[in-house]
Amino acid sequence: MRLLAKDYGAYNALWAYQRELGFAPPIGAGDTFAKSLYSSMSLCAQWDALKDSDGLMHGGVFNLEFSPDGSLLVAACEKNSILTIDPLTYKKVYYVNNAHSDCVNYVKFLDTRTFATCSDDTTVALWDARNLQGPIRTLQGHSNWVKNIEYSVKDKLLVTSGLDGSIYTWDINSYTEWGFVYQRVFHAPGLMRCRISPDASQLVMCTTGGLIIIIHKLNLSTMAQDLHGFKPNMYRLMQMTKQHLPIAAMYDHLFDSNRKRNRVEFISDFPKNNDAQVVSSLQIHPQGWCALSRNISQGDKSEWTCIHDIQEGDNSDNESEEVVVRTSSRITRRTTRAAARGRAAAQNTSGQTNTRQLPARPIRPRRNVNTRNSPSSNTSRRASSVVSQNDVWEALLSVRQQRVRLDLSFRVAQPSRSSSSSSNSSNDNSLVVEYDGIPSENNQVKTRRNVLQNKKRLLYYIQEPNVGKGFIKELCFSADGRLVCSPYGYGVRLLSFTDNCSELPTCVPKTNNPVALTELWKSIYHDDYVVTAKFSPRHFMLATGCLSGRIIWYQPRA
Repeated sequence: MRLLAKDYGAYNALWAYQRELGFAPPIGAGDTFAKSLYSSMSLCAQWDALKDSDGLMHGGVFNLEFSPDGSLLVAACEKNSILTIDPLTYKKVYYVNNAHSDCVNYVKFLDTRTFATCSDDTTVALWDARNLQGPIRTLQGHSNWVKNIEYSVKDKLLVTSGLDGSIYTWDINSYTEWGFVYQRVFHAPGLMRCRISPDASQLVMCTTGGLIIIIHKLNLSTMAQDLHGFKPNMYRLMQMTKQHLPIAAMYDHLFDSNRKRNRVEFISDFPKNNDAQVVSSLQIHPQGWCALSRNISQGDKSEWTCIHDIQEGDNSDNESEEVVVRTSSRITRRTTRAAARGRAAAQNTSGQTNTRQLPARPIRPRRNVNTRNSPSSNTSRRASSVVSQNDVWEALLSVRQQRVRLDLSFRVAQPSRSSSSSSNSSNDNSLVVEYDGIPSENNQVKTRRNVLQNKKRLLYYIQEPNVGKGFIKELCFSADGRLVCSPYGYGVRLLSFTDNCSELPTCVPKTNNPVALTELWKSIYHDDYVVTAKFSPRHFMLATGCLSGRIIWYQPRA
């Protein structure tokens, strides 16, 4: 008897018998098998420093990371320390006290035995898991807390980012007498996290302005030159206020779909009632299909988990909104060459130089620069949260400079022969000088500009409990990419795309129609807020850590 897809549960022995007979599983059998496994997860072990024989006091567990083969688990801890634990026996292997001079934020494995850690002491340390007496090297370059480490398998470069807004690349294979060769490739105020896709073709960043930035066709070796001077916050300000900013519009070419390397794209769409202000956590799907993020809304009112599509695809459907830039019309004033020579001679004879200038409108601030295209009060609050005061002032100065250049631009041109022959007063001795006068309501020229708008990328979302404020909650994908593990107060919960635990390619929502994630499983066993969770890359195993320092493992029940 052939089994149906719904009968292919992990605890139904008949599916194994069917496989021995050579029957191919029906469509959907893999979804049923995965759902039965993940929904049966239960606590299998826990490690608590208070019950450890060494009496370790490592503080809260901020980050967990498995080695690529799943044989080692490393924990980044609050009190300047790191822990290495055997995930199969649930026992501590080694404890490194004072690994940094401040709390450790993140761990990243470079291979099965080498990993890197970053800290609030602004440094990055390289470690060999076989000898943890001290770090192999310490990398110094950031000026603020370092929160993230990535490794580009394509370029063989270590990529770090911190709250100083800088992204650095480190060539850890070319050590010199002055240290490692490193370079700052990008800077964005308010940068929180950056992730590199598994094939190193994309770099995804999130900021405190509720913005996700994607760098398509990533080329780290030329990124610093390609994005030199580009300010994401300034460009986002232009999009939100719908005010043409020359200092931002000059980088429109970075968003061109035909760009061959380091093409920029913004993601700014979030669920209804989610006025995202700070995107604090970011992860990439194991296949590089989407980005998982967790954000805090305006005023810390709510917390949300969102999944956005990050595949490049066709960028031709990006929208652009037409805005009107008003400049003053031209006023023509004529003078004769003979009169000009006479004035110049008179000034030379009196010992003065020819420094006479035409009258110009004085430069003073305009209080109603954008009265015709003024955004709503909500957009104004959002814009003020996206950029800093210096950025706003720079944008305003850019608009003023553009208008001043247009208002005070002089154009010297020779008159045509037809006009000179038709006029007796302005013959070959005439000089035409045109300049802009003071603009008024009846003296303006409208110039139309296009402001690029962002593509809708939101796929899935769910609202989270707004607890444990001030701490970053690290989410994660399962190894097969079917599930999302999200910290949930004193526990965690597993979220799936559909009720059947389907893979993402089989259930992608329609455009502009995001769907709520489905809660598959929930567990609350910790005694403090959970801030990190991680799936093993080799086993059906989940590890979680909380602020009290306890680590708990979950596996499908036997």
